[in-house]
Amino acid sequence: MKYTLTTAIMLVLAIAATAQVNIHIDLKQEKTFDSIYVKGAAKLQSKQKLSAAYAPSVTLQDKESLKPGMYEILGDSTLLGVILIPNEKNQKFSLKIDGEKVTFQNSKENTAYYNYIDDLSNYNKKLDSLNALFADAQKSMPQYMMKVFVDSLSASARRINDDMRAFQRRTAAAYPNTLVGSVIATSTYLPDPPQEIVGNRRLFQKYYIEHFFDNFAWNDPRIFNTPIVEQKIAEYCNMIYQLDNPDYDTLVVASLNQAKVNQTSYEYLFDALEYVLGRIISPYKVEHTYIAMLKDAVTYPKLDENRQRRYTRELGFINKNLIGDTIPNFTMVMANGDTTSMYDIQSEYTILYLQHPTCPTCHQVRNRMKDFAKLNQAIESGRLKVVMVYFEDDPQVWSNYVNSREANPKYLHGWNFDQSIADNDLFDTRTIPYMFLLDKDKKVVKKDLLVNEIEPWIEYLRIY
Repeated sequence: MKYTLTTAIMLVLAIAATAQVNIHIDLKQEKTFDSIYVKGAAKLQSKQKLSAAYAPSVTLQDKESLKPGMYEILGDSTLLGVILIPNEKNQKFSLKIDGEKVTFQNSKENTAYYNYIDDLSNYNKKLDSLNALFADAQKSMPQYMMKVFVDSLSASARRINDDMRAFQRRTAAAYPNTLVGSVIATSTYLPDPPQEIVGNRRLFQKYYIEHFFDNFAWNDPRIFNTPIVEQKIAEYCNMIYQLDNPDYDTLVVASLNQAKVNQTSYEYLFDALEYVLGRIISPYKVEHTYIAMLKDAVTYPKLDENRQRRYTRELGFINKNLIGDTIPNFTMVMANGDTTSMYDIQSEYTILYLQHPTCPTCHQVRNRMKDFAKLNQAIESGRLKVVMVYFEDDPQVWSNYVNSREANPKYLHGWNFDQSIADNDLFDTRTIPYMFLLDKDKKVVKKDLLVNEIEPWIEYLRIY
């Protein structure tokens, strides 16, 4: 992780005896700002910050100490520098920034961090030079010579990467039980996978998922107050979402097990993964992975009671109506007044749309669906039916809906008047609308069908 400092600035940070935090900043530059901030670099820290009106010499102070972690020094929204706050008590140090040169007094950890950043940049420069050589070769080198040249560049890149990782490990080991050591360890790049699996996509992916958190400083809660963690977890979630492979769920659970060095680390990782992969409204939800996570969590003995209850309830909902399951039957009164059941509706494929007629999102989705050419074609072919179901207890809402333009005449509209859906928790209706794609036997083909997935599924199944 590298912060580039391009303006010539001098910042002097000092601590006063009357305040836990007292940051004095001298700026020597032509550009001025409205305000100067010291702000938590991680999203979870965003509320913890100090600010003052701009002046060539300004002091930021507070009686409460800053929470240990990484902080940004900002001029308005311009990043001027970063600092590490290793502990609650000793927040006394000076920082001078002149262009890209950064020096500290009375802060071994910040000095070590900036020395690390400078040294790391040298390895990156070497890799950049190899990329430049490759770009030049593509322009001028005959094709028959390229393979040998690329092999040579690749071997050089591997050596540089190996040297860089060794440097990171040495530096982290030189600062045990420190925030800077945890930051460097967590930032350390993974070793390249064995050459024999590079050509095997499945094994290649498995390697990175399996080893992604190997260098993570789970035993140091201060690491969660740095942006490094957010960046790594975002990358990890993106990888899991893109792969969407149940075979890798055990590897995700293994990552959670790595975090069980303490309860704080486990809960932090679980919450971060849940936010992306498990949240019911997340567009990046991977249900089978979330189920594996929940099953692991409810067996974790250190989990508090509130989490235990919530995860158990989540499991109860999410385990309903899985792909391949036959949905439960329920009765409905239809728009024409007839009473029928879901099982009585015969079709090669069915979209079951659980909704509330006055729900704004339901309205938006219905409006989008009416203009879907492939959906309309599939309905006209007789191979697909769309069944809109209202499942709450308000006859007036139902009556207003079926007698309005909202009730698309191409669809079937039903009201679960006896509330069996809600009373018996037949489906996960914590969010609406909620759609299923069903086959002729009312087995789930796609659970939680999103509106932008309707036409791709129709195309995939050739329902027209």
